[in-house]
Amino acid sequence: MVLAGPLLRRLEPTRIVFWLVASEPLQAELQLSCAGVSADINCTVMPIGRHAFVHLLDITLDNPLPRDEQIDYDLILNTQGIAQYAPHLLYPGAQRPNFVLCSQLEQLLHGSCRKPHHPAADGLLCADRLLLENPAPLQRPALLMMSGDQVYADDVAGPMLRAIHALIERLGLFGEHLQGAVVDNSAALYQHPASYYHRADLLPALESNETLRERFFGGTRKPIFTSSNADNHLVTFAEVMAMYLLVWSPVPWGLIEPQMPPGLSTERQARYRQEQQLINGFTSGLGGVARVLAHLPSLMIFDDNPN
Repeated sequence: MVLAGPLLRRLEPTRIVFWLVASEPLQAELQLSCAGVSADINCTVMPIGRHAFVHLLDITLDNPLPRDEQIDYDLILNTQGIAQYAPHLLYPGAQRPNFVLCSQLEQLLHGSCRKPHHPAADGLLCADRLLLENPAPLQRPALLMMSGDQVYADDVAGPMLRAIHALIERLGLFGEHLQGAVVDNSAALYQHPASYYHRADLLPALESNETLRERFFGGTRKPIFTSSNADNHLVTFAEVMAMYLLVWSPVPWGLIEPQMPPGLSTERQARYRQEQQLINGFTSGLGGVARVLAHLPSLMIFDDNPN
């Protein structure tokens, strides 16, 4: 039912904001452990596919939340609690996730973009260990600030792109027309032989792409992708949304079984297998990442990576 989230996005004395993606539009109810606080939920639902609906829950509270103490919460969705639809969000021994509204911003966590196929472990798992080892309210950071959008849209591993395409198909994420490109639409892009490791060939700086080049670069003759690692550069909105789901939640990985795409050269096959090992390590920690995002308010900005 719930593909990603809930993510705790904003936490104020009389306002809480959650973000989640579900396979259908859901009805939400918030339960808090603190007495005397009731919630009015404004839920905005945006379909991004046949089986994918972004939910933004902007919740107004009639009384201020207590400061500097643990507040347990449950976000009931279609009568199911978090322990039922997202048990990976709970720390050992807990029945519900929790948060702390800090009276002063004395500690915060900072991070930027994550590259799933980087040889090092996911940095967000450090935050999970911090919350696991220091659960006391006064030891908890006030928030997680991400000065980046949490994905590299240019530097994408082959196995990650393959998973993105499998998830697009599984959830029926909406396609789009690609004006001025070598391929006419997103479906043709995903099936094109150059879709893996040769994406720069699909949008070359040729006379046929004059309109596209004018729009993005003011007519300057240069490759459409200016990154040095653009072999699998994301192109469509569906690809970007699928990648967000795959880096914020372990659930989508259980819905797909991506295999190596056909037609890769021997060299590309070796690279794919190496990247697959790194992606496997990354996905093994996603339960902890999702757990952090359910317990700490997170502030994010977009940066230049999707461009």
